[in-house]
Order: sequence, then structure tokens, then C-alpha cells
Amino acid sequence: MPSPDERDADTANRPSAFTPKAILLGCLFTFVVAAGDAYGVFYLRGSYMTLGTSTVGALFLLLVLAGLINPLLKLATPRAGLNRGELLLIYIMMVMASPLPILFAGRFIGTILTPFYYATPENDWRNLIQPYIADWLQPHDTRLMQPFYEGLEQGQPVPWAAWLPLFLSWAPFIWAMFLAMISMMVILRRQWNEHERLTYPLVQVPMAVTEEGAGGQRVAPFFKNPVMWIGFAIPAIWGTLHGVHNYFPEMVPVATDVDPIHFILPVFDGISELQFKFRFNILGFFYFLKTEIAFSLWFFNLFANALRTSFGVLGITSSETLGGGHAIVNPILVHQSMGGMLVLFLFGLFAARKHLAAVCRKAFLGDSTVDDSDEMLSYRTAVFLLLGSGLIMVLWLSLAGLPVWVGLAFLFTAAALFVGFTRLIAEGGLSDGSVPVGPAAIVISAVGSSAIGAHGLVVLATTYFWTGVRSFAMTSAANSLKLGEGFGGSKRPLFWVMLLAMAIGLVSSMWVVMELSYSYGALNLKIPGGQHGFYNYAAALIRSPSEPHIAGWVDTGIGAAIMLLLMLARWYYLWWPLHPLGYPIGPTVIMDHLWFNMFLAWLIKVVVLRYGGVALYRKTRPFFMGMIAGHIAPGGVFLFIDHFAGMDGNVIFWG
Repeated sequence: MPSPDERDADTANRPSAFTPKAILLGCLFTFVVAAGDAYGVFYLRGSYMTLGTSTVGALFLLLVLAGLINPLLKLATPRAGLNRGELLLIYIMMVMASPLPILFAGRFIGTILTPFYYATPENDWRNLIQPYIADWLQPHDTRLMQPFYEGLEQGQPVPWAAWLPLFLSWAPFIWAMFLAMISMMVILRRQWNEHERLTYPLVQVPMAVTEEGAGGQRVAPFFKNPVMWIGFAIPAIWGTLHGVHNYFPEMVPVATDVDPIHFILPVFDGISELQFKFRFNILGFFYFLKTEIAFSLWFFNLFANALRTSFGVLGITSSETLGGGHAIVNPILVHQSMGGMLVLFLFGLFAARKHLAAVCRKAFLGDSTVDDSDEMLSYRTAVFLLLGSGLIMVLWLSLAGLPVWVGLAFLFTAAALFVGFTRLIAEGGLSDGSVPVGPAAIVISAVGSSAIGAHGLVVLATTYFWTGVRSFAMTSAANSLKLGEGFGGSKRPLFWVMLLAMAIGLVSSMWVVMELSYSYGALNLKIPGGQHGFYNYAAALIRSPSEPHIAGWVDTGIGAAIMLLLMLARWYYLWWPLHPLGYPIGPTVIMDHLWFNMFLAWLIKVVVLRYGGVALYRKTRPFFMGMIAGHIAPGGVFLFIDHFAGMDGNVIFWG
């Protein structure tokens, strides 16, 4: 194994990734990911290419670029080809833009229009919600809303001039949020990647795809591996047959469900259920996990299912209503999961205390013994960027009508959830899912709506579009920083390239959403809107203000205590079998869908390691990488086919 000095020398000798060619191609591919997926989902109603944290659209285009386009460029002239760093830079740009098309741009517009377009005498939003919305925060003009949902008359232009002030008024908060997420990951990168050595399962495939062969080979070794192609063929054939079936249902009779295995087993006369769903890509991603983490993820989901069943049999219920936007249904488990996420966040900061102290010494005192030359941002820049972004968000929320102390509590809760969930991605490879609870509902439950006030409740209702998502800038930044570790030379340009990619992704996806909605009507598309849950929740609390929910505090404490005991057991006893990572995420709905894949991946890996050892595991890795690539490829290919064939509703996979 090479020494640290040898690895540093090897990195320094690598060609730069930040070439004009790579940045230009990155901009082009970023536009294709953002605008293309918004068009593919909202208009074509096809496969979701940017839904989860695995950013399958970016991975699909990387496969096309590395496996087809780059060999052709090298064939034309070796100088035209892209090196590994350039390929990874393009992929990073696509990854940073991936959270924006579906779950951000579409939700954003739907969220700010909903309280006006969907106001009725029955919900009384005109009196309960609308008076507390500032003119600069959300549009009040019905001439903007009706054409958005129902379409403009032929020949009428999109009213960009009327929307521009609204977009500009939201820009400080949105960009402060993005910058805070990125700077947090810069501060924690060394702790996670070098001190704790997290595995980052979601970057394993792009790292393998971009690996360079010896002697300047045109085709990467990944595409020459027959084991990979065997794994690729199985899901690729299934996905292709499924796509063709939607064109010729009589000629290609396959199951209509996108998952090869999908059945539900009722438990205790339907009080609970076990869902058996198989997805090729999920099995592939979880094969790269440590066995104790994979075991923890599926074990704690079954444990949470057993708790729900016990609650149903014993009649244990909660009188609390937490509103919409949560990945967990049962309020008791919502609070316990929140307790687990808080401990995951705070214990992680405690474990990183020496590193964080060094970061602070460098940022505030300029300590020359702390080296931050290999970071994307200097520690001083990252710390002050985080503090400045947090201040901007608090002030912006205050101007919108949220009391400052509530804004601080809300942002702390959101930070705990986002950092904890990003840790789950980096260590647990969760390629699909979302933060388990909504920070707004947790704050309301903890302090009572009467303390927040009607104005604050309405502002909190607007936050669900960015707190209840299944991928966000922090997870993309964490994976991107891991991928960027092998870049030659300084990594400082990466920050600006990431911001450029996010700007392209945000502008292009918003452009597609607006053009499609005003052309065809958002009601006729799959653009999120009319999601009444959080506004109904705010309206109900304005009618009947609530006090602090003591049972919620107790349940949160129980969850925190269980999580702390699990982490301490893991810390002090090497034989302890239960990794704490699965506990806070176990009760989520998405884990009910994915646990079976996690169980299979864990079982296969245990058998492989037991009878073949590490050598056999390394030989089987390309097979599971092929399963991931083969799962993704038909979805991307059929989006192109469907566009030219005029087909819609041809969903090959959901994410």
C-alpha cells in the first residue's frame, strides 16, 4: 500500500480536471440533466432520473460519455479524449444539479401558488392563510396563477417580467441555503473521509466507470469486464422488455409493475404488512456496504414494523397531528426518529471535536499547523460562509414573518436532520429516501403553535418544499467532495464549478417548468402542486392553537436514549452486532419498500465473504455494478425514444 506521501505525489502528478473542455461539456451535460429530466417527468411522464440521492440521470449520461463518446473522441485524436479527472468533474456538475429539477423547481412554484389557486370557502384560506403572506414572498395576482395551472391562450407569452421580482426575492434564501450545505460538507470532509473512512457506496460505480486502463487504452476497463456485462444484461433486458411492452402490449406480455418482484404480505389481519419489492439498482448499491450496516438497515425496519404492529394490537395511539411531508406515518415513531437523528448529529460533532477545534483555530486564529490546502475552500472561508449564510436565512425568515427564535430553532433542527441524513448517505448508501421528519412540524410540536403565531405558521408552511425532499445539495456535495479527492493540483476551482452547475440546473429546470405549465397547464402535467397538507395543517392550528406536546418530548427523549445506547455500545464493544445507523431511518415508508433488497444484499455478501473471502467479493463487485448500470440504461434510452415517438407514461423505473 502506498504511503501518504506517495499518494500525495501521485495526486499532484495527475493532469488537471479543470480544463475549458471539461467545464464546457459539464455545462452542456448539466443542462441536459436538469432540463431533460424536468421535461421527461412532467411532459413525457417517463422514468425519474433525478429523484433519489443516487442521481441516476447523471450516472446514465456518465456511462454514455465514458463508454461511447470518450472512446470515439480518443479514436479521432488522443488529445480530444477526456482524462479521469475531467470525466469526474463533468459527473460532479451533473450531480450538483440533480436535486433541482423535480423536487425543488416544481415544488417551489407549486408551494408558493397553492394557497391562492386552491383557496376555497371550505378551507377558508382567504382569511386564515393569505393575510399573512407578504406580497414579495408569494404571488397574489390570479392572472399569473390561472394560466400556470390551466395554460395560456395560443400566442400569449410566459409572463416572465411578473415572475422575476418573486424569483429575486427568494434568491438570497435559496443560495444561502445551498452555500450553507456546501460549506458544512467542506468542514466535515476530512473527519468523514480520512479520520472515520466512510465508504460512500454511491460513488463506487462512477469511480469504476472512469478508471483508466494502462497504456492509454481508449475503452475503460469497466466496459471490458464480462462479469459486469452479465450483471448489466439482467436488468437491462427486463427494463427493455418493460419499455417495449408499453408500445406493443400484445407482442411483449410482461408484468405491468416496474419492479420484477412486488407483493405485500398482510400481518395480524392487515394491522401491518410486509412489502416485498425487488429493485436491481438497490441490491447493487447495498452490496457495497459493510455487512453490519446492511444488517442494521433491514433489521431496524422490521423492528419498527413490529412496533407499529404492537401499537395496533394494543391500541396505542397518539392524539397528535403533525401535518404532511413526513417519511414516517406514526407520530410516536416520528418523534423517536427525531431523537435518533439528533443524537446522530450531536454525537457526530462530539466524535469530530478535535477536527472541529482545528478548523476553528485555522478559521479564527490562522493556526499555521492546520493544513487546509487540499480542501475545496479554506477553513476560514468555509466557516464564515456557513455563519454568513445562516445569518441571511434567519434574517430572511424574520422578514417573511417568522420570529427570530423560531427561525433559529427551525434551522438547527433542519441542520441536524440534513447532516444526519447526509451521514446516512455517505456511510449507509441509501440511494432513495428522505429525511425522516419535517423540521417545521417538530418545532411546532415542541413549543406549541400558540408561541409561534399565525404569521410564523404560514411561513413554516412554505418550507416543506425544501425540507421534505429526497435529495438536496448537501448529499450531492458530500459525494462530490469524495469524488474530487483524486483531482490533480488545487481543488479550489471545484467550488466555483459546483456553483456554476447549480445555477445552470436551477435556471434550466425553472425555465422548463414555466414553459410547460404555461403552454399545457400544470394541472395536465405531473408538476407538484395543490399539496394542501401543510397549509391545511397551518390553518387548523390558526383556528385552534396548540400548546407544547409533552408526549412528543417524551418520545423524542426515548428515541435519543435508544440511539445513544446503540452508539455507546458500538463505541465500546467491538462484538456489538447492531450498527446504530439504521435506527432513526428504520420507520420510514421508503425503508418499508427497500428492506427486502437490503436483506438480499446482506445475505449474498455474507455468503460470499464466508465461503470465498475478500478475493471473491472483489470479483463479484463488477456484477453488482453492472446491475446498477443495467437498471438505469433502459430508462434513459426510452426517454429519448419516447420524445421522438410521441409516447408518454412509459415509466421503466421510479428511481
